[in-house]
Amino acid sequence: MVLSRSQRRPMNDRNKLRFPVASALSVWMAWQSLLIGNPFSDSFSIDYSTTFAADVPTDLKSIGGHWFVRAGDKPVYFYRDGERFVDLFSYHTKDSNKDGIDNVRVSHDDQFLIVESQGYPNHPTAVFPNRSNPNTIRVQNFTFRFPLAPKKADKVTRVPMGPIGMANNGVVFFNPFEAGGMNAVEGYSEVWLDSCCGHPQQTGVYHYHKYPSCVKSPFPDNGKQHSPILGFAFDGFPIYGPYESEGVMARDLKDANALDACNGHSDDARGYHYHVTPGRFPYIIGGYTGIPEYSNNRGLRRAASGAIQNNAEGESRLDKTIASIRPEKAQRGKTHSIQIELDPSQSRRPIPDGKPSWVQIGPYEAKAVTRDRNVIKVDIEIGEDANLEIPLDCHIEFEDSNRAGDVFVIKKNEAFQVEE
Repeated sequence: MVLSRSQRRPMNDRNKLRFPVASALSVWMAWQSLLIGNPFSDSFSIDYSTTFAADVPTDLKSIGGHWFVRAGDKPVYFYRDGERFVDLFSYHTKDSNKDGIDNVRVSHDDQFLIVESQGYPNHPTAVFPNRSNPNTIRVQNFTFRFPLAPKKADKVTRVPMGPIGMANNGVVFFNPFEAGGMNAVEGYSEVWLDSCCGHPQQTGVYHYHKYPSCVKSPFPDNGKQHSPILGFAFDGFPIYGPYESEGVMARDLKDANALDACNGHSDDARGYHYHVTPGRFPYIIGGYTGIPEYSNNRGLRRAASGAIQNNAEGESRLDKTIASIRPEKAQRGKTHSIQIELDPSQSRRPIPDGKPSWVQIGPYEAKAVTRDRNVIKVDIEIGEDANLEIPLDCHIEFEDSNRAGDVFVIKKNEAFQVEE
């Protein structure tokens, strides 16, 4: 199924895949607190002095490893993440493209958590195709199997091309290489990703090559404790956000607790797990420490051993048309006026006249967009649940009124951060 322009962005006047993240999360939080307790409440903690079995809420049944299910007409799956049981998928099961099918459907057997996914982003995206990417986002029909009780392997399995794991919203992770095998995130081979860090490849699979800043975990990541889970690798081990503890990113850990070549390590509360590493290769995972499930990607059967290596070379060839964004930081829970300065001398093509048709910083849609020559002014509303101190990308779109479907896009990486 090919998505039309209006289908790709649901729930917005302009097109329907752009929606107020904060309000959706607030509804989810209220619902979730009725199920298992408010995840932000101190009363939600579990006493580890009791046995593991005694800690499990009576209405949850263990199905293997850290996974539990609440039975019902539509079973709800929970993952034991340290001191809490978290429902990672219910927030993402909405029908974003209005085709009558939930984005994500979850079941299980005796070995696997089974996730059927449309691979459809439930957050804002750029318009695709555009002048920097000729591909179109297409609805997929994925079925992924994640081992319920993942086990470490005797050797690392190299991540193949194509899907290597899945975010909680059903969108897939790719390794950090572009089709030619070079680093897609930095260097001369950098490819154009939208401000949510994704893009579609030739068959329409929208995917992430680096930390997807628009994916809700669905818990906010405020940098004051260990990050929440963003998704899972195909070996069944969870992929967490960037923080190890308050103010400490996992990428900066040293000595025995440092991340391994696969971007993972172990702790007493979670066992082995991966972290995303913003700005540092391999960005998501560099290999499988565990035994990957081969049915998830045919390339796994012929995958080599060992973690991938960074082959970035030279400077990015992407335009540096966005010269600056001011301010570079802003507080959550407020609306801010942002000034974006353009440098036409850095653009390979003339910048279209008039104001942009769309401006986005990370997950935040810009409002009240104006332009005075090379200065664009916008307002962005940052919710109370915003992730903190995470570098956010900015992308800007100009639609050509004389050529239908022709969209001029520009981008600046790590241009903005949200602070307390």
